[in-house]
Amino acid sequence: MRSGIRVPVVLKYANHTVETDTLNISASGLRLKRPEQVYIRPGEVIDVDFRDDPAMKVEATVRHSGKSHIGLQFDRKRFTDNELSNLYGAAPAWQRLSARSKRALWKNSRRFAVFLANTWLRPVIHTLARPHFVFAVYGNQQQAGSYFTPRMAQRMPPNLVLGFIRNQDMRGLLVASQFLEHELEEDSEKVRLYIDQLRRDYPNVRQIALVGRLPNFVMKAGIDITEPLVEGSLGTRYMIWDVARQMRERPQYCQQTSIVVLGGAGRIGNAVCQDLTTLYDKVIGFDPRYKEDTEIATDGGTILRTSSVAHLQDEKLYIGLTQHGDAILELQQHMSPGALIADDTHPCISLAARESLQESQIAVEKVVLSHEEFLMWPRMPSWSNRDIPGCLVEALVLLRRPGVAKGEFAAFCEEAEFLGFTGRLISPLDE
Repeated sequence: MRSGIRVPVVLKYANHTVETDTLNISASGLRLKRPEQVYIRPGEVIDVDFRDDPAMKVEATVRHSGKSHIGLQFDRKRFTDNELSNLYGAAPAWQRLSARSKRALWKNSRRFAVFLANTWLRPVIHTLARPHFVFAVYGNQQQAGSYFTPRMAQRMPPNLVLGFIRNQDMRGLLVASQFLEHELEEDSEKVRLYIDQLRRDYPNVRQIALVGRLPNFVMKAGIDITEPLVEGSLGTRYMIWDVARQMRERPQYCQQTSIVVLGGAGRIGNAVCQDLTTLYDKVIGFDPRYKEDTEIATDGGTILRTSSVAHLQDEKLYIGLTQHGDAILELQQHMSPGALIADDTHPCISLAARESLQESQIAVEKVVLSHEEFLMWPRMPSWSNRDIPGCLVEALVLLRRPGVAKGEFAAFCEEAEFLGFTGRLISPLDE
C-alpha cells in the first residue's frame, strides 16, 4: 500500500550527514535513493532521521546497495501501523493515489490470473506443463483471499492450479484445495474429496507431494499413502537434520551438545529426535502429550521425552515442530536469552510472535531446503520462490531415485545431498 512513497530523510554515517529521499517504506525497512558519490557497503549500520518528523529516528543495516538505491533493514525497530500511516500521510496526494492504484492493480491482477488459469486456460496449462509431479497444499482464509474472492471460487474447480515448479528437467504444479486448513482438519470427507479429485485431475503424474499437516489429515481420513502420494517425512527429516548440523557450526553454539525438538511426540518430531542423536549427545523431545519423563539410549546419543518446562531452562538450540508456530509463545518465559529456534511449523511463527520472542533475545529463523536449479513461480505466501519446502523434497528425490524411500534415513540423506539439496536457515519473510 505504501509502495513508492517518498519522504525526505537524513542519513548519518561515518561522521557524515547526507540528505536523500525514500523510494519505499515498509514495517521492517526502507528503500532509499542513493545520494551521488556516496558508497555504503552492505553490512554497515547507519542512523536515519525523518526530516518531517524529528522525533522519528531509526537505526538500520544496509542489506544491499545498487547504482541508484540503498536497501535498509531495521535492527531493533519496526514501524507500527500508526507510524506507517503518518509517513504515508506526509507524502503528496498524487503519491498516495499512485500507491493505492498500484496495490489494487497488483491484487486484482493476481486474482484475475488465478481465475484465468483455472477456467479458460486450465487445459492449456496442463498441456504445456505436462507435470511429472504435483505439490498438494492448503491455506487459511487470509491466504485464500489473496488469490480469489468467494464469488470467483463458485466459478472455479475445487482444486486450483496456483503455480508452476521446476527442478532441473522435472516439472510440477502447485495445486491447492478450495477447502481451508481448518475444514480439512475437521472434516475427513473433504480430505477424501480433495485427494480423489487430485487423482482424477492428474492420473499420469509420478508423485503427489502432500504439504505440512496434510499427511495427518489423509491418514485420519483412512486413506493409504501409497504411490503416487508422498507423505514427505524423509525430505523434512533430511532438511531438519542438515540444518541442525549447521546450527552447531555457528561460533556461539559450537559448544552445545544438546538440542530441543518442540513437538517431539508428533509423527515427524519423534523421528527427528532419533535422527538428531547422530549429531548431539542429548536430544530433548518436548511435548505436552508426554505424561512422564522417559530417557531412551540410542546408538548415538540419548533422547529425553518430557513435558516439563524445567528442561528448557538452559537450552540454546530448538527445532520448532509444534502444531502451529505461535504455540511456541507459551514456552517463551522458559527459554533463555540467546536461544535460536529453527522454525518448521505450519503455519509458521507469525511476525507478532517473532517480535515478542525477539524482546526476550530469542531468535527465529525459517528452515528451508535449496537447490540451485529449483524455481517456484509465483511463490507461496511467506516463502521465497527459490526455497523448497521439506515435504516436497522427498518427491523430487524419488523422481530421480525411485527406490531410495525403501531404504534407511541415512541412505535418503546421502542421495539428497548427492543430488544437490541443501538445508538452510533464513530470515522469515515479512508478509
